[in-house]
Amino acid sequence: MHLQAVLPTVGATLALLQCSHAIIINVNNTQSMTTASRSIAAQILAIYHNTSTVPGVFSDPYYWWESGLAWDSLINYWALTGDSSYNDIVREGLLYQIGPNSDFTPPNQTKSEGNDDQSTWALAAMTAAEHGFPKASGGANRTYPTWLQLAQNVFNSQAARWDNSTCNGGLRWQVYTFNNGYNYKQALSNGNFFQLAARLARYTGNQTYLDWARSTLEWSYGVGMISTANGSAGAIWDGTDTTTNCSQWNHLQWTSNAGTFLSGSSYAVNYVRNTTYWNVFPFSFFVNANSTFANNDNILTEIACAPSNTCNTDQLAFRAILARGLATARDLTLDTTIRRQSPNGTASTVLGTLHGLVNRILQASAQGAALQCSNSTSGSICGSDWTRSSWDGTQGLGQQLSALEILLANLPARPLLDINSTAPATVGGNATAANGTATSTNASTTTPSGSAPATFSGAATSAYESSAFALLGCASLVVAWLL
Repeated sequence: MHLQAVLPTVGATLALLQCSHAIIINVNNTQSMTTASRSIAAQILAIYHNTSTVPGVFSDPYYWWESGLAWDSLINYWALTGDSSYNDIVREGLLYQIGPNSDFTPPNQTKSEGNDDQSTWALAAMTAAEHGFPKASGGANRTYPTWLQLAQNVFNSQAARWDNSTCNGGLRWQVYTFNNGYNYKQALSNGNFFQLAARLARYTGNQTYLDWARSTLEWSYGVGMISTANGSAGAIWDGTDTTTNCSQWNHLQWTSNAGTFLSGSSYAVNYVRNTTYWNVFPFSFFVNANSTFANNDNILTEIACAPSNTCNTDQLAFRAILARGLATARDLTLDTTIRRQSPNGTASTVLGTLHGLVNRILQASAQGAALQCSNSTSGSICGSDWTRSSWDGTQGLGQQLSALEILLANLPARPLLDINSTAPATVGGNATAANGTATSTNASTTTPSGSAPATFSGAATSAYESSAFALLGCASLVVAWLL
């Protein structure tokens, strides 16, 4: 992923002339949400056909990572709506970009590819594995890896890059020393790696993946990437420089970072189930996301750039990641009752449940996004400002992906597969996890790369867990204050 100045919206005037009224949705009606999602997805494909010169890649002004996010979203679209219209294009796009080592390092991207870019494509492969997305048949001259193998190959390549030479661990943003950002340890690279490890643990039942997930999460807390301070507990700072040994932080918060850590912790909870250690994290990440990114009307906004109208092409897609994360937390974790304590602590009032609060945000944001989407000849063109009652005049892939994911988040969840599944596992905190050593039933596996680093142990772990549990109490108070 790369930083880039805001580009003028090409053809905005023409699109305005072609557009009619906003999409009308009923967030409680599956058919309504499916129809609206179909129209938004159609416009994503229109952008692809209008910009792509290489299979799998949305060309300028879109960077390669966003193409991976688009295919991930369209797999999610197929899984939740049942519309297979784009499956062949999605499959072609993913497989054309796998590269000679089958780890999403294609020659056309290698020189500028960051860890967050590569892992975004790996997460798309995981989505394909978890939903049983149809595989390519290959042919006489080519045998394709499974979706699981692609995700595992990326995990192994990134585990080998875990950098203990500075900051006691972590992944750098960039892969190569000659790229700007190599000295930056960034939240999205580490959050995506954390999410990938947690999803592989749930899917394969291999403990090594969970060990890596835990080590990555604990490193993120220990180094200060995730805040434990009163008033900002669960906040995820954008990143830090290795030249200062991670002593100074960029305190910007992005929905993408919140979304990927929320997703990763929810997958871990769904796999291990009912452990005090893991249960606190989705709650804490949600509470911070709620207080940071949801306004008084429960509508998600990118606070670091939207108020000043400076969101760049990358940042316009970030809310797609948080929308997915919120839906994942709702669907894969047990519900939690949220109470407000009286000042003297002798009584409490039930304010709602975690799942209920998540749905409140998802529904309000979907309604706001729909007002930003207007019908055109190629599909629904969507803007970015979900707080406005009419189209804001912008358009692009990021706007489409964010709108699509927030609408999909309001559709009924589809059960997820694991490696031993002959039928999907159940969701809602009761998933049938694959326990013990992973076996090769419906896909072949590779061994995780090495052992996870022991970033915390003994007394340090106990102290860390104590602070994590304290977060749960602080989080309850934050939600109570918000409501």
